[in-house]
Amino acid sequence: MGNVAESHNFVIFQWHRRPISVGQAARREPLMSGNLDLDPDVMTAYSNVVEYLESSYVIYRIDEAESVIIPENDGSQDDEDSEDGEPDPRTFDDFLAALPADECRWGLCAMDLGSYGSLCSFEPVLFTWLPETAPAAQRKLYEESTAILTRAFDRVLVFHTATDHAALSNGAVLDRLVAAGPSRGLPVPDRAVSVDRLAPKTGQLLMQIRDEAGSETATATYGHVIFKINRFFTLDVAQTGDPAAPYDEFLAGLPADDCRWGLYTLDIRDLGSDSHPTLTFFFTWIPGAAPEKTRSLYYSGSDGTAMGAYEASFTPTGIMRDKVEVIAEYYLGDVSDHSAVSRDALWEKARRMFKPTEAEQEWDKWEEKKVMQEARDAEQEAHIRQAEAEEGGIYY
Repeated sequence: MGNVAESHNFVIFQWHRRPISVGQAARREPLMSGNLDLDPDVMTAYSNVVEYLESSYVIYRIDEAESVIIPENDGSQDDEDSEDGEPDPRTFDDFLAALPADECRWGLCAMDLGSYGSLCSFEPVLFTWLPETAPAAQRKLYEESTAILTRAFDRVLVFHTATDHAALSNGAVLDRLVAAGPSRGLPVPDRAVSVDRLAPKTGQLLMQIRDEAGSETATATYGHVIFKINRFFTLDVAQTGDPAAPYDEFLAGLPADDCRWGLYTLDIRDLGSDSHPTLTFFFTWIPGAAPEKTRSLYYSGSDGTAMGAYEASFTPTGIMRDKVEVIAEYYLGDVSDHSAVSRDALWEKARRMFKPTEAEQEWDKWEEKKVMQEARDAEQEAHIRQAEAEEGGIYY
């Protein structure tokens, strides 16, 4: 604080970053969670991970000399290490390496938890790092002080305590979430929400699939992808599977009480089409048990009863359909039960398209004539309406 000159009536004050009590000036009190403040840089680093996605992680520690929590290290990437400014998934290894083996820390890290409820593929998780080799007093201080950060980090929902690297993995976090109870559904507010942005993983994945589809030599990485709206209301990835993944795994990714979009590539070489070995389906999964607000958000209006084609293109489903346009070849529309997207059901649609029976071919010709006649009738009706309008009459 300062010193009182022995023969003078003045005090010399020494600048200190944070006011301290007279008791602390006389004798430094042991640090307790109630004595700690947040350095302003704590929230700046938090925003870089959670809001701006400029960093994949940040590590915090206690500055005991100043009695404040400060950011120590972050996972921001150089331009040459990241694409479009998005976090580089390789930085998770850097995050693990930055945690000291014998000292406590807090780590805020973006993790892929998109398979759980409404969580994201870039979900911010706050870890309390308490290695067993750290001093007992330090472990106690960090554990008790975690509440300071949980109160400040209002957009973080997942908190996890770890004593070793194994407990920091995606699998460990997901296991703990599952053990804690059922996943939270999408919290759709009463007000209108805008869902028109892609999560970073969605954009990268769709670009990869498009590149592979346009290549004559590339091997497909994914056999199916399930998309969803996450809690930040961006279009995100909930699940992926390689071409050899069991079909039951794909069906298991379509929850009975929540909505999704499905993109599935079916191997149809047995139909004898060498030039078309696969057929990719796209559909909107809207089960009857899903909350009404969620159903309305995913509903495509594809049957024309709720909106026209123009309005439907601006719905989340319309946007997703536009994004997969060069990938998907067969649109199933809105689907509400597994039987409509069973492997047998998809196979039958593929067979109907590529290997129809003679009777089916005749039916297709009749349907085509019917559609053409309806188009001619509509055109004739439009001409009549125009003529009536020009003559000033009323058309009935």
